[in-house]
Amino acid sequence: MLIGGVGAVVVDFAQAQVPKKRPIRLGQVSLSFYAVTGAVVHEVLERLGHQVELIEGPHEKIFPLLAAGSVDLMAAVWLPEGHAAYWKKYGQNAREIARLYDEARFFWAVPSYVPNGMIQDISDLAKPEVASKMTRTIQGIGLGAAITTLSQQAVNEYGLASLGYTLQAGDQKQWIQTLLKATAEKQWVVFPTWAPQYLNASGIIRPLADSRGILGKTNHGSLVGTVESINALPLETVMVLQRINIGLDGVTEMDRLMNVDRMSPRAAARLWMTRNRDKVDLWLNR
Repeated sequence: MLIGGVGAVVVDFAQAQVPKKRPIRLGQVSLSFYAVTGAVVHEVLERLGHQVELIEGPHEKIFPLLAAGSVDLMAAVWLPEGHAAYWKKYGQNAREIARLYDEARFFWAVPSYVPNGMIQDISDLAKPEVASKMTRTIQGIGLGAAITTLSQQAVNEYGLASLGYTLQAGDQKQWIQTLLKATAEKQWVVFPTWAPQYLNASGIIRPLADSRGILGKTNHGSLVGTVESINALPLETVMVLQRINIGLDGVTEMDRLMNVDRMSPRAAARLWMTRNRDKVDLWLNR
């Protein structure tokens, strides 16, 4: 039988009445915006009486765990484009449960003090007057992240490699600190990023257009689960999970609480859920 919602989750009602005795294994990519998103799901599951085991790692480690059934739920997968390659390879036995946020996207940005008249599109990075001022090393995140793969493609297809631009992989701390150091010194840098991400609301960066469309279109961030795990959950739990919709602004706000206010992901999630109690109560059908 089909339960309404994203991805037409298949639920076996005979099994759905019997909760699993072991903790629900919740997987997430080890970046802060995934951490706060997963923390909301974690909190909801605990309010429903479930124990939760959190499993984190880079993209290239978490997705195989989903395929192997070593995680039950994952928050979140970017579809239809962002994680398409991972989903095709590792998501055959998984289904979308809920859209946690819409309008997710990858983009490149520059500090807001870089004149708009000089650079509006990624292609403008090749202009001699821009390239002469721009730091040629572009700091990215992990090699397994889609933004890294797409950014390397952009470096090549926009003809930037021949001008000395290179993409350097790193962790989230390196990525953020490189931007903050550059802006403090008023350097011209390229910042490959995405939404939702707290720096988008900081006013210190300005998005660039992507005239070649290399970085892709908008996505939705979905809570997914293996078919076996979904069928093992109580029906009430599945229905509550299907109603979760945090929204892009909500994830951005929690990401700021974590990165600027130094809150833990769970603390940030709890504060946001308290501030948005009416929305959360609708999820929980209270």
